[in-house]
Amino acid sequence: MGRMYGGRYEIEEKIGAGGMAIVYKARDTLLNRTVAIKVLREQFVSDEGFIRRFRREAQSAASLSHHNIVSIYDVGKDGEADYIVMEYVKGYTLKEIIRKQAPFSPERAIYIVRQIAEALAHAHANNIIHRDIKPQNILVTMDGRAKVTDFGIARAASSATLTHTGDIVGSVHYLSPEQAKGAQTNEQSDIYSLGIILFELITGKVPYDGDTPITIALKHIQEEAQVPSTVLTGISTELDGVIMKALAKSVQDRYKSADEFLNDLDRIQSGQTVIWNRAKLDDPGSETQIHKGLRQKVNELNSDNKEDTLHKKNKKKIPLVAVLAIITIILVGGTAAALWNMYYVPEVAVPDLKGLTIEQARIKLENNSLILGENIEYAFSEDNDDKDKVINQSYSPDTLVKAGREIEVTLSRGMEVMVFPDVTTTHPLAENAVNIIKAAGFEGEINIKTMLHPTILENRVISQSPAPSAMWPKTSNIELYVSGGEELSMAVMPDVIGMPSEEAKISLEAYKLVVRAETQMSFLFPIDAVISTVPAPGKPVKQGSEILMIISEGPGPPP
Repeated sequence: MGRMYGGRYEIEEKIGAGGMAIVYKARDTLLNRTVAIKVLREQFVSDEGFIRRFRREAQSAASLSHHNIVSIYDVGKDGEADYIVMEYVKGYTLKEIIRKQAPFSPERAIYIVRQIAEALAHAHANNIIHRDIKPQNILVTMDGRAKVTDFGIARAASSATLTHTGDIVGSVHYLSPEQAKGAQTNEQSDIYSLGIILFELITGKVPYDGDTPITIALKHIQEEAQVPSTVLTGISTELDGVIMKALAKSVQDRYKSADEFLNDLDRIQSGQTVIWNRAKLDDPGSETQIHKGLRQKVNELNSDNKEDTLHKKNKKKIPLVAVLAIITIILVGGTAAALWNMYYVPEVAVPDLKGLTIEQARIKLENNSLILGENIEYAFSEDNDDKDKVINQSYSPDTLVKAGREIEVTLSRGMEVMVFPDVTTTHPLAENAVNIIKAAGFEGEINIKTMLHPTILENRVISQSPAPSAMWPKTSNIELYVSGGEELSMAVMPDVIGMPSEEAKISLEAYKLVVRAETQMSFLFPIDAVISTVPAPGKPVKQGSEILMIISEGPGPPP
């Protein structure tokens, strides 16, 4: 902390780290602004080829200017340290948001992915391919804007981190099949990675997962992803089609450009039909060169298959008597094991796990000779205080089960939060505003409050709480403020003294005053003329209030 890079960038704090670089928050002392500075790790200092590619690509990325791309301000070297200076974005990575809030509604997922696709379209138009699109490289500002980062090191990273020692390492969950094979990458590789992100946003899961990076990379090459709607209900056929086309194994079946991808998202948002024909999977035995780690794994799989084949051949030579003897032993042994489990495995009561964190639940189950299941599900709850706590369990409390049984749990995501609509722009009728809110999916109680307004007509919406576009819990209460009619304001009491009573009354009522009349004998004013008013002329009076008008009953002035 406090180190100065390039004679102008003063380090303030460390804000992140990756396999290639460490990111710091810094102060640009020349322009007096906050920036982010990415300093390459020491192990890359001696790799001149990497440094050369890094500088060239960083300088190319600096030419990009788009509101969904983190701007690069400077590229430099200070001593042995190469660094990039870029825009400082205050917010969270998309991965952090996914962990806390996924799955998202299709509308919100498309809103985020559209921004990333627009950034990619701009980069591809400038002949720059990212090659490492993943949620960790997407920053989301406090007002919801997505910004793609790490354009400057994409090409350098593809050779320095993805094929280190011949094995696939790093973010293989978002790796395109051609990257996993070691083939040439292009714009469509970025689109494949973006398809993975869209899949994860709406289902809460990545389409390919496994115990090792090699296993996941093989799945990208060999296995077809699940259709999203089979993972989570409520996903439209059109959105299924867009995602599956983006995840096509063959680049010929995939979207040709980010613009083409965006066009289909536009069609979904406008309610049009999007048709996609499922293409055949790429041949896993492609002639494209596979990385060393993958090839070794494939060879191992082939070796296992040969051993299985040899074993099957040998089994044919086993005499029938020996086969019957083995079957008898298995049956007797299996029966004995079943009886043992039935009579000797103790039963235990399932504890109540509701309201516990996942670690608390694990410990409580272990203390009761039970196991926490690996298949942890997530669901929204009515109370935000339940977030990240158990709200359901596969066996009810006090149920007797065998010791060692796995107990599955469901954790709360908190209250479901959605973008609240704007029902004030056109000041609709109250009942129309209520219908708009319900159609958007909100289920909370809608309280309507009436207030006078000088210009907005009666029964039309004046304002709302929450504000338009605010992130609001789906079941929380909502308030609408509706006009009760024209607001009555303060006025000056008009002078009607000496006027005939009927003429004076018409004049006063024009000021929205309520007139009450009394008579009084007068020698100065003619009969039926106004003698005085309460309040007196020129005094302040509130519209809608009652005033007193004194009228002469004679005898009036002498002839």
